[in-house]
Amino acid sequence: MNNFKYSEIESRRFGKEIFRGNMDVLEIATLEKFYEHNDPDVLIVRIPVAEQHKMHQLNSLNKEIINADTLVYYHVGLDTTVHNPIRNEGLVFVSASSEHKSVFEQLVPKIFNNYTNHYFSNPVLDKQKITEGYTEWAINAIDAPGSFPVLAYVDNVPVAFITCSYNDNSAEIILNGVLPGYEGRGIYTDLIRYVKKHFSGMNIPLLKVSTQIQNFAVQKVWNKEGFILNEAFVTIHLNKKQSL
Repeated sequence: MNNFKYSEIESRRFGKEIFRGNMDVLEIATLEKFYEHNDPDVLIVRIPVAEQHKMHQLNSLNKEIINADTLVYYHVGLDTTVHNPIRNEGLVFVSASSEHKSVFEQLVPKIFNNYTNHYFSNPVLDKQKITEGYTEWAINAIDAPGSFPVLAYVDNVPVAFITCSYNDNSAEIILNGVLPGYEGRGIYTDLIRYVKKHFSGMNIPLLKVSTQIQNFAVQKVWNKEGFILNEAFVTIHLNKKQSL
């Protein structure tokens, strides 16, 4: 499957024409056909890791090729997993609403400053705008249908957040993090335990989460909490050469 589409949000954020899509199979002919009718500044393509051996074929497209990241997905079955108790007794979880917008605006930039995702790998994309994108992403989760945004407080101070999406079949952790200075206390683990218990109580059978492969710390937490590596994808950026 491939579904290259114009990304209005990313194009507006970075001041570039950006398309993006997924390919189950990396087929150069499909990309060539796309470029017959489109010439974006950046095309973002995500492929299964099993297809990455074909990446050398991209050289025929006359684009700047960036192997931007490797994204790994972990799954846990909520009807079979062990639900461990919250360790930080003073940690308070609050379901976020529109009144918490300013809290996210304060938290997210500090948590995601210089976080290395696939945008960060592309030199034509403003790194400051990447952090702004994370803030926008978190705030948009507040009122979105099928969304579960949560803030965590220590002594009335917001120190962490987690946003999730869900339907009857599965839930997914979308964005999360702990404020620098509060790391190493098990707060992140408690966030994971909290949403596991929440969605289990809704009788949702599966919880998913993803991150860049180099983010080892969170993957260790997920393993301890019963998550198993399930999928991996390579993110490729194809830049128009004259845009460099």
